[in-house]
Amino acid sequence: MLPSRTLEYDLLLLALGSVSNDFGTPGVAEHCHFLDSPAQAEAFRHDMLNTFLRYSDPERRLHPRLTVGIVGAGATGVELSAELYDASRMLHSYGFTEMKSNSLEVHLIEAAPDVLPALPERIRKAVRTELERLGVQVHTGTRVVSVEEGAIVTADEQRIETDLNVWAAGIKAPEVLRDLGLTLDRNQRIKVEPTLQSVDDPNIFVFGDCASCPQPDGSMVPPRAQAAHQQAQRLYKNLVARLENGTLKPFRYRDRGSLISLAHFEAIGSLMRGASARSLFIEGRLAKFFYASLYRMHQRAIHGTAKTALILLSDGLNRFIRPRMKLH
Repeated sequence: MLPSRTLEYDLLLLALGSVSNDFGTPGVAEHCHFLDSPAQAEAFRHDMLNTFLRYSDPERRLHPRLTVGIVGAGATGVELSAELYDASRMLHSYGFTEMKSNSLEVHLIEAAPDVLPALPERIRKAVRTELERLGVQVHTGTRVVSVEEGAIVTADEQRIETDLNVWAAGIKAPEVLRDLGLTLDRNQRIKVEPTLQSVDDPNIFVFGDCASCPQPDGSMVPPRAQAAHQQAQRLYKNLVARLENGTLKPFRYRDRGSLISLAHFEAIGSLMRGASARSLFIEGRLAKFFYASLYRMHQRAIHGTAKTALILLSDGLNRFIRPRMKLH
């Protein structure tokens, strides 16, 4: 960690992302895992494995079934629900004989009327059907009022006893933005012009989840990965224009569709048809292919084409030579 110091700048770019928003709900910070950073994800993985290990010993079980509560049925909560069932199957094959698919109970809790409230109805219905087929208990239209040690309490006075809790409901900008002296919206995001410049200082550019960017219809650009990717492309062009004393162009968000991966069980999504407002619904192997392709595109953006090709080759070889048996 570097010591405090003052740095001068001509142009400043802010891309500080977002963190989970607990909405001030009592007990969340003390009794829930968050998944905002690799460190938090690793802490959850460690706690999850210890919880599974404890469950494998009948004398240490707290409940008849290992129970996980997930608050928030956005993409993170939905995909995590499926991944937990996939993990239970994998652990069973590795010797956790007590850990079977019917030994796990996942409660997915969402305040909105349905899962994935920002996505089209057809995707929501297909995803919910698949989650319920896996065994996930979906609670929609259910608001959490507090989290206690070993339980989640809802507004309708339902008490859901749990072994492990994850909070994935809503996001907000990092607290540090409050100290920058810039105008913020109610979610603490920095207000920007359509050109992605701060409304307070044209020399400060902001993009991604921490930017509150208006669209022509009056709505705000949604805090999604594809929006941040599109903003980065526009910002690069605007910075070049700024350095060359050119005209900066406004950012226009285009929804390219959505893909949801339910571990190895299923993938569901929709793709936008060019300039048309209509979307193409996909599922099964085709959706899995597009999901994997999107992951490789992200790798290519970070590592470049050559290194990504080597990673792809390495992954393929590992799948081919990996033993069916777990070796120790």
